[in-house]
Amino acid sequence: MEDRSPNSQNPFSQLRYLANDLRRIVNCRWWRWLTIWFTASPYTLISYRLDRFGFLIFKTPWGVIRLLFFPLFLLFHLLGVHNEIHYSADIGEGLLILHGNLGVVINGHAIAGKNLTLTGGNCIGGRKRLERGDLVLGHDVSLGANAVVLGPVSVGNQVQIGAGSVVIHDAPDHCILVGVPARIVPS
Repeated sequence: MEDRSPNSQNPFSQLRYLANDLRRIVNCRWWRWLTIWFTASPYTLISYRLDRFGFLIFKTPWGVIRLLFFPLFLLFHLLGVHNEIHYSADIGEGLLILHGNLGVVINGHAIAGKNLTLTGGNCIGGRKRLERGDLVLGHDVSLGANAVVLGPVSVGNQVQIGAGSVVIHDAPDHCILVGVPARIVPS
């Protein structure tokens, strides 16, 4: 599968990505800076970006080193409900989780481009044991409520996946997928 990974392996880029992620939640409305802290989404994003930051600095030993930060990650987990984004998942800037209370799970082998939008209740995982590059999502991919992507699969750029859909086959750029299993909707 083609590697669409646009993401920086510079740990400090994760902090810039976090700022961009939070700006996407606020969506140019200053008053939302006051209200986003009452939802699960910002805590999930902060937890993932800080966890990814540590992973990019320490690589494999991070799995053990992160135990020192257990109280911090426990707090983020409690505030971020039960979302699980593995620190080795490579997700570009602009990650947006609209309804974090519904839960989000992302496999550690996932590679996603910029502006991934998750509505809530989403799972990006595998049907079998995955390797790096088996689960790739392009730029500007949007998953509807409870939509699932199960690899190995490659999803193109600017793809919309309908609510409740299950993607198990590769998808080209600029398409809409719906159904179980997901099929391309003719435009």
